[in-house]
Amino acid sequence: MNDYDSLANVSFYNLFSIFFSNIENFRMIFLGIVIEALPFILIGVFVSALINNFVSEDFIRRLLPKNKLAGIVSACFVGILFPICECGIVPITGRLIKKGLPVPTAIALMLAAPVINPVVAFSTASAFNGSWIIAGLRLSLAFIITILISLVIGRLFSNKHIATRATHSDTVDTIVEKDSEEKISIASKLSNTLVDSCNEFFDMGKYLLTGALLSTFVQTFVPYNSISSIGQDPLSSVIAMMAFAFGLSVCSTSDAFIASSFASTFTFGSILSFMVLGPMLDMKNMIMFFKVFSTRLIVTLVVLAVFFCGVTGIVMNYLLLGGIIL
Repeated sequence: MNDYDSLANVSFYNLFSIFFSNIENFRMIFLGIVIEALPFILIGVFVSALINNFVSEDFIRRLLPKNKLAGIVSACFVGILFPICECGIVPITGRLIKKGLPVPTAIALMLAAPVINPVVAFSTASAFNGSWIIAGLRLSLAFIITILISLVIGRLFSNKHIATRATHSDTVDTIVEKDSEEKISIASKLSNTLVDSCNEFFDMGKYLLTGALLSTFVQTFVPYNSISSIGQDPLSSVIAMMAFAFGLSVCSTSDAFIASSFASTFTFGSILSFMVLGPMLDMKNMIMFFKVFSTRLIVTLVVLAVFFCGVTGIVMNYLLLGGIIL
């Protein structure tokens, strides 16, 4: 056996040794993330399905003020009463715009409802060892960024020029569906709620498992020095975690558990950017955007969300580095 073969065998043996020596740690971290997050996913999908079957879009539209600023601010808090996940809120937003809800108010509802709600607040506090400060900071930043995005979009777009991709026949079908839903019995609605909850749970579950696997792999097998140059840099850490949030597409009711698992390796500002941007913009709701909104609106929304969330995370990092906030 030559030297190269010996070196290859040693390296191969070392890889297996590292893997098996860390497999128990991998299992514990992975199960910890999943077990902590599962109750909040179950609550989130059930409440979302309940609202989808029992609360009409017309009721939400009547609930919101006609005044532009008052409508935006009120829309930010609709999630407290009706905590709808980011998957369900996109089509609802498109239909509300068609029914005359002002664009900035509808956008505020779409961006805020998945994150400014009690389920997300409790899950975030739970993920960060009962820290209501972090939960409050997440919801507060989401509120401020949502208002800024909605005001800018309100200046650039109107209902007359929104040009959603849905056709007239889609609108007619929606109206027919809503009319028929009013005649459905409560028992049928409850049955539909359970079916919708199961479907959404399995859909969201695969994203949670993927996120937990990636997070656990990084913590277990990637040396700290390999990611510290990115994770501890005020700028690159924010960019990396926002890209991670977009690609991972974890539900807002459980993403805080993924974020908290990176708390020791990434900056606090990047963790906040991850938790604020994810519910507003990720791969799965981006696909739904293209089914509802015009390309111009989508591009504007993406640019604004990335800019405001990125700037927020970077500023937070530099304030922490300077000792201005603790």
